[in-house]
Amino acid sequence: MGNITFLKSTALIPAPLTQPRILTIDVLRGFALFGILYAHMIFWYSGGPLPEKIYQAYIDIPSGIAIGLNFLFFNAKFFALFSFLFGLSFYIQIKGLAAKYENPSLRFAWRLLILGVIGLIHHAFWRADILTIYVPLGFLLLFAHSLSNKTIAILAALLILNVPTKMIEAISIFIQGKPEFISNNFVENGAKYYAAITQGSFADVVAHNMYAMKEKIEYQMSSGRFFITFGFFLLGMLAGRLQWFDDIEKSQPLFKSAWKKSGLLIIAVTVVGIVFGITANALAVDFKNAPWLRWFGGSLFDLFNASVTIFYIACISLLMLKSKWHVRLAPLSYIGKMALTSYLTQSLFGVILFFHFGLGLFFVTSPAMNAVLCLLVFGLQIAFCKFWLKRFNYGPVEWLWRSATYLKWQPLKK
Repeated sequence: MGNITFLKSTALIPAPLTQPRILTIDVLRGFALFGILYAHMIFWYSGGPLPEKIYQAYIDIPSGIAIGLNFLFFNAKFFALFSFLFGLSFYIQIKGLAAKYENPSLRFAWRLLILGVIGLIHHAFWRADILTIYVPLGFLLLFAHSLSNKTIAILAALLILNVPTKMIEAISIFIQGKPEFISNNFVENGAKYYAAITQGSFADVVAHNMYAMKEKIEYQMSSGRFFITFGFFLLGMLAGRLQWFDDIEKSQPLFKSAWKKSGLLIIAVTVVGIVFGITANALAVDFKNAPWLRWFGGSLFDLFNASVTIFYIACISLLMLKSKWHVRLAPLSYIGKMALTSYLTQSLFGVILFFHFGLGLFFVTSPAMNAVLCLLVFGLQIAFCKFWLKRFNYGPVEWLWRSATYLKWQPLKK
């Protein structure tokens, strides 16, 4: 591979023996990728807004269950879990790079730039790509790396709960009478994206996706996803510092406490949400003209999502300590070890299945059928990853990324 002077000139220091991978982290990655796949498969792997009639078309019981499960257990939870794992991986990688290079931050910055290129290619055929969001936030993480544990914990809590966005929304309500501080046109944008998916060629979809980058950034800002993602980055980095996953058995009391507290918070928020919904319905509240109620409902939703994500992390970690569940969950680690390859191929499956230039199954299958397709696709991914890892050290995209990071072809075949 080619030589880049500013990276090659860093002096090497003796490297320690390679540390074994932590299985629980790989299982969590696999679990996160299942959730991401399910959340996108339900609505035909759309990566943007669709006309309202599309969401309301399938009202049969199986599809209602599939959509309800998505809203309660998948939507907006697994991107947060994936973000937590990115922050944790950041700490592990920086620690590993520090053992080899005098300036690990420079090497990691180069690694991020390569990831950005991969993300842009991914965004070209699927506009909901998360890598193009991770890269700029990854550079911020480099600056946050020097902060104290206490500062990181406080910042993580504020961002995970989306406090900055809720403050901006409150100011917006006072100034202009509505919480939406970034204007959008979901009707027009949804119609354009629907046309690209159902009628466009591959070139049309690429052109639309590149044009829609602005919409994507605006959504990340208006929803607070930028803040929430970075908050979970920080929490993951803190988990690495405090060695939560170095010895799961030793960290068991911590995970038990997190499991109980997040579980109780989920119950409490659910009860408040149900009471809130029933009361609003009984009073025939017009939410379009009730900005503070929309603000409160959004705050409840952010708190619920954060609690569920923490609950998942604690629950999987505790289950991995039980021998039976360890065996049951272990297959997820195959996908976890090839997380980048698996994430990209999920999108490839999605667009080929549903988009017009592929099989064109958009709106042909129901959300319930899509849930079944999700299980089939994920099963194929587990089988492929298991097959691949028996023969190779890294997933194909991981190998290219790693080789480009170190500017040297890495040993692929076992």
